[in-house]
Amino acid sequence: MTTVGEHRPEADAAAGVDLLRPEGTAPRGPGRRGLSAVRLPRRVRRRDVPSRLRLATVGCVLLTAVLGAVVVTSALGAQNTWSTVTDHQAPQVLDATALYQSLTDLDAQTANLLVFGDDPRLSAQRATALTQYAQDRTDADRDLQHATLDAAGDTEVQQSLAAVLDGMGSYQDLAARAMELNDRTHAGAGHPDPTALAQYRKATDLMRTALLPAADRLVQANNDAYNRSYTAERSALSTAGLWTVALGTVLLLSLLGLQLWLARRFRRIVNPALAAATLVAVTLVALAGSLWSDEGEQMRVARHDAFDSVVALTRARAVAYDANADESRYLLDQGRAGQYQDAFEAASVRIASLPGVTISDYDAQLAAAVTTYQANHADVRFGGFYGDEFRNITFTGERAAAEQALTAYQAYERDDRTIRSLVAQGRQQDAIVYGVSMAQGGSDADFTAHDAALQKVIAINDDAFTAAAHRGGSELSARIPMLAGGAALVLLLCLIGVRPRLGEFRH
Repeated sequence: MTTVGEHRPEADAAAGVDLLRPEGTAPRGPGRRGLSAVRLPRRVRRRDVPSRLRLATVGCVLLTAVLGAVVVTSALGAQNTWSTVTDHQAPQVLDATALYQSLTDLDAQTANLLVFGDDPRLSAQRATALTQYAQDRTDADRDLQHATLDAAGDTEVQQSLAAVLDGMGSYQDLAARAMELNDRTHAGAGHPDPTALAQYRKATDLMRTALLPAADRLVQANNDAYNRSYTAERSALSTAGLWTVALGTVLLLSLLGLQLWLARRFRRIVNPALAAATLVAVTLVALAGSLWSDEGEQMRVARHDAFDSVVALTRARAVAYDANADESRYLLDQGRAGQYQDAFEAASVRIASLPGVTISDYDAQLAAAVTTYQANHADVRFGGFYGDEFRNITFTGERAAAEQALTAYQAYERDDRTIRSLVAQGRQQDAIVYGVSMAQGGSDADFTAHDAALQKVIAINDDAFTAAAHRGGSELSARIPMLAGGAALVLLLCLIGVRPRLGEFRH
């Protein structure tokens, strides 16, 4: 309650009276009230500018850090895969194949020693077989040691390896007993002592039903491990490529957006540091993208173009030794001649398969398939290991070397028919002499020529594998510091670019 004449400030304020206006001055109009009302939001917006700038900078820095982490860790992962493949998995496949070859040739030399007996005409061949038998034992022991050292952590490989280790000692005992019994009786060529032959049958059955299948599983298990690494790394490279594009795009848009905002807010056309950061980011994304593409291609070349052929050809070589062993068994044990002839045919089909073929028409059908291939290299009608190789001809000199190996293989196959023909004629001694002959056109001479030709094709593909792995590893070694340095440089340039602008708000 107020008295008459009492001054009420709230009434003046309600009536629009400016309480701070000195007496005698004109009241502020609507325009002046509007100016006062606008100043407060401008001060608020001015205080928001450094906050927004810091937020944008933090965003760019985080994007750069994540992008840098993705590209560097992906590159290191690829480098680790190359190391695993070249230092462990690929050698393990070759060691396992070499083990198979040593085992089957060990049995072949045992059979040869029993075939030769005490015949003085074959004393030189007997000495050679004894030397090779000792070498095969040494090679098998070495390959087993390598496989044992590399088998840690792989259950499938360990199981296959255990089967070989369990049977190896028993086989050597049986083989040694067979040779000792045969030597005691001074058996003639092609006429082994029956007791010795019985011991050898136990030995070769153990080899063919337990040791060789286990060694073959070891080859497959190691090759599968390499395939898993290859598939996983190719997938990782594809994922890295997607992340690189996504993060790189967002980072570039963020940097460009930040520069446009700064240009409008601070009336500067170009921020040199941020422009440089953008260029470095573009280069970083381009380097990473091309790296994933290059690494994927080098891994494909190493795995499929080169190592697939190495595996096919080294297995063809090992199975050829198995076929040669079956030929020796055939000459040694006429009671099982049919069984060993079938085994030779099965090995031949693994090396170069043909539909519906038998041993009697194998040569003619293979010759027809080769003639078709010569007319059109894309028309490969034979399968098996040679079929795998001829469908994968890639490198300079490979086709000519593979054709030479196949021609040598055909000659060896024809020699086998000559041996069987001599046996069928009752000329067992002639068949043995021809089977171990190193003279031109002899069976062992042609087998050796085929083996040498195969090794030449293997070497071409092995060199290509090594070269692809070297290119892939060298590119990674060069690019990883560039990727890490590029990401760090983008971070530094971002901070340099915004620091002066933030400094304007400290006064």
